[in-house]
Amino acid sequence: MSLGSLISPARVLMVDDCPGKKELIEALIRLVCREYKQLDPADVTAQVLKREEGISTTLDTGLSIPHARLEELTDFAAAVAVLRKPLRDSSGCELPIRVMFLFLSPAKPAFFQQHLQLLSALAEKFKPEFIEELVSLNQADEVAARLAR
Repeated sequence: MSLGSLISPARVLMVDDCPGKKELIEALIRLVCREYKQLDPADVTAQVLKREEGISTTLDTGLSIPHARLEELTDFAAAVAVLRKPLRDSSGCELPIRVMFLFLSPAKPAFFQQHLQLLSALAEKFKPEFIEELVSLNQADEVAARLAR
């Protein structure tokens, strides 16, 4: 599975200023739920935030990877936010968030290995140089195209 297949320009947020991590997660969930009508945004938000309570998904590279496994899905869904100004992760680690990649995966056991592979691929791809490149872009379609490479 390629990252480009998960992200279209319609699922990219270019963020100049963000009030907080929770609000950013909610905005990304709304983007995904526009296309996945079977998902209830409030329920998805609750599941993602519950997952974030256990341990923050923000890496020291500036990437935050909130995610959840959902019974309602039959395939992966994702959205990404690129932040012009870093957002401090208020969940205790205080790391700066430059890019947030929200992904949702099916809860079925057959998808668990792919879920782990996607987490690994995100950590590998989103090195500081790549994050800086994304932050320097101006348009959602540019970000989607860069993720597709």
